[in-house]
Amino acid sequence: PQDYEADTRALLPSWQKNFTSDDYVDYTWHAPSVRLFTGRPMLAAPEPGYEYPNWAYLAMGGVAGLIDPGMFLASKTIAATALDLLTQPDELAKAKAEFEERTGGGVGGTKWVAPLLPEDFIPPVDLRWPEYVSTPRGEEWWLPTPNPDARQLLE
Repeated sequence: PQDYEADTRALLPSWQKNFTSDDYVDYTWHAPSVRLFTGRPMLAAPEPGYEYPNWAYLAMGGVAGLIDPGMFLASKTIAATALDLLTQPDELAKAKAEFEERTGGGVGGTKWVAPLLPEDFIPPVDLRWPEYVSTPRGEEWWLPTPNPDARQLLE
């Protein structure tokens, strides 16, 4: 992981501290965590240098025989990691220490990255699923307009 991070950081401008964002990355600023990467099977290239289109790789995600073994192994790995943390307090202490060091003291620390949205941000909790409609142009989807009184839905 350290080599991968070093290679990735070499591609970033020196002032940029973070690379991409997702639920996992955002969560790591609020609690110690661990990330698990899994592999997926790919079709063998019929000749050197050939690359299948991305849709072929994505379509294989719907084939249980290809995906389930990796999911089961990931589940076992997650369970084993949880057991290790429960039965080996020194490993849990290492995770907490890494979090404290990385954030400069935990949540609110000197190197901690706060959520990017302002505290008073109102999430659009009133949005429905897109509505699929038929038009002269063909099938389309449409998002309903958010409710201007959404704050009341949160209270």
